[in-house]
Amino acid sequence: MPKRWKIGKADTAKAEQLERQGGITQLCAKVLAARGVTSVEAAQKMLDTSELSDPFLLTDMQAAADRILAAVENEERICVYGDYDCDGVTSTVMLTDWLSCAGADVIWYIPTRTEGYGMREDRIRKLAEEGVNLIVTVDNGISAIEEAKLIRSLGMELVVTDHHRPGDELPEAAAVVDPYRPDDLSPYKTICGAGVVLKLIAALDGGETEPALEQFGDLAALATIADVMPLDGENRFLVRRGLELLANTERMGLIALMAVCGIEEGKPVSATAASFQLIPRINAAGRFASASLAAKLFLTDDPDEAQLLAGQIHALNQDRRETEQVIFREILDRISADPSLVCQRVLVFAGENWHHGVIGIVAARLLERFGKPCFLMSREPDGYRGSARGFGDFSVFECLRACSDHLIRYGGHPGAGGFTVSEAEQPAFCAAIQRYAAEHNPVMPVLTVHAEGTVSPQELTVQNVGGLSILEPFGEGNEKPLFVLEKMQVGALYPLSGGAHTKLQLRRDRVSLDAVLFRMSPEETGIQPGAVLDFLVSAEVRQYNGNDLLSLRVEDWRVSETAQEQAIAAQAAYESWRRGEELPAAYYQRMCPHRADLVAVYKAAGEQPVSVTRICTMLAASGMNRCRARVCADIFSELGLMRYDAAADTLTRLPVREKRELTESKCYLELLRLAGGVSAAK
Repeated sequence: MPKRWKIGKADTAKAEQLERQGGITQLCAKVLAARGVTSVEAAQKMLDTSELSDPFLLTDMQAAADRILAAVENEERICVYGDYDCDGVTSTVMLTDWLSCAGADVIWYIPTRTEGYGMREDRIRKLAEEGVNLIVTVDNGISAIEEAKLIRSLGMELVVTDHHRPGDELPEAAAVVDPYRPDDLSPYKTICGAGVVLKLIAALDGGETEPALEQFGDLAALATIADVMPLDGENRFLVRRGLELLANTERMGLIALMAVCGIEEGKPVSATAASFQLIPRINAAGRFASASLAAKLFLTDDPDEAQLLAGQIHALNQDRRETEQVIFREILDRISADPSLVCQRVLVFAGENWHHGVIGIVAARLLERFGKPCFLMSREPDGYRGSARGFGDFSVFECLRACSDHLIRYGGHPGAGGFTVSEAEQPAFCAAIQRYAAEHNPVMPVLTVHAEGTVSPQELTVQNVGGLSILEPFGEGNEKPLFVLEKMQVGALYPLSGGAHTKLQLRRDRVSLDAVLFRMSPEETGIQPGAVLDFLVSAEVRQYNGNDLLSLRVEDWRVSETAQEQAIAAQAAYESWRRGEELPAAYYQRMCPHRADLVAVYKAAGEQPVSVTRICTMLAASGMNRCRARVCADIFSELGLMRYDAAADTLTRLPVREKRELTESKCYLELLRLAGGVSAAK
């Protein structure tokens, strides 16, 4: 499904005022104005948060600090109970490290992904046997109602630190620190688990946040980025400060991990580098082995051990990427063999023993590629475990709740969720997903990308783009700016990395720009030299051989806004027909191809794959659109004259072995019947 571009428009006068009064570049002022920041004061408030709020404003923080300090003083055994994702690992490391330095008798525990999220009865009993007096949860515990009662019955005490939303009841504990408690008075709520722990450590030190930041700001910044927290307010300050500390960290584990990522020690580390290089490796430990590996990496002071552990985690990340690609390719192969699979409102796929640690990542990739919510599930001995991703008005959580009669367990939020379903209920669950989508989203959401506005090629200079750096760090709630370059003429296209990526030469108004399109070869783009297109790009300044160079990345492209909306409507109509949904009679008449359309599509295709987008562009003057082009593809596929690959959205002409008649196509005859024997195509 084509994506929709939502393009902002800055108030020109406000942008010029920001540029003049704020001493910022034209492009930076344009971005701020497009985001509703229209005064220097508002810009300073957004950009210059310079501290964390008082940790004792968090309800129960004083009680938590008092109980933990008492345990340290009385030499009670403390267990820090964490979670297996990046936020849980870093939270565990931060508190364990501080307690160790304070001379506490401290151990830590992180469950495996197989054990699942949160505390478990068998582990609590084992901790009691090991002489633990106090359990402190990090990044979990707010929903541990029964587990808290068990802890108390076994003679232990509990301190909860969490950032997830509580239910109607809080766990019985010496302290429950969570910014989402209904009675919490702290001014900034959207912090991750490690952010709560950072404030706990500050409270343990008497309330001063600076020592905690200097010691643990690097880890807390990684956790904030990894947990996709909004990068505004206190989070913005924490991540900016933490990334600065990360560049010069003395933590052996981080030094070793950055080394295997190719991040030079002492050089600035961006939020993007953290997101795509460091955090996936930290999470890979929990996905493919045990998150304990990552915790041990960050706790060690031995450079040799750090190097060994970083190498192991790097290898696990390679395994993760390969496993992810195998599953992704298996699903694409299914789609290539059966194009009807992507005509459903929601993509639903199941496989044998797909690694549950990566199916959520694959679901996100499929959503991005096909513009549809995606549910993936892996068949295991006791049923199916699944992960889902959604967007827009389609809520994953509401869908799971509506289908809960078929599920053993489920959880999540509008954008993502997890579930378990028995083998017996799996077919009914799959059908229920589609019913929910049809009932609650008669018009399915279209994947939308947001741009700050249109720019001219002349605006994309090293100085102008470099000025965007004051907006960093980029992430949730402060996305990296995207810009639209309109009516750019494509010069040459060059393959990069053996055809894995593409470099395009773009020209307009005597200005030439190079831009890179990742994960697509020149042939796969369907873009021809000489084409005039709109491009959605991100821009940054990179250093090469000591020189600052402009770097553009193509995120999407289109013929025009009008053509884009027509393509979205045409694709939606085609899929509705393929799902057997009733359409107005006039739709069928416009969809049903004339013989001339079929001839034109046949000639436009070749013996090598040609994208449907390119065919539509070539035949636009004759009124060809995605709907009619897909119908032509279906007819030719049925007659054995062409192969349509839905995974790549390409048509390939096949050798003709015998003469075929159009009336041999059931697809064509059915559409002609629905159209009343009339085709509106010219």
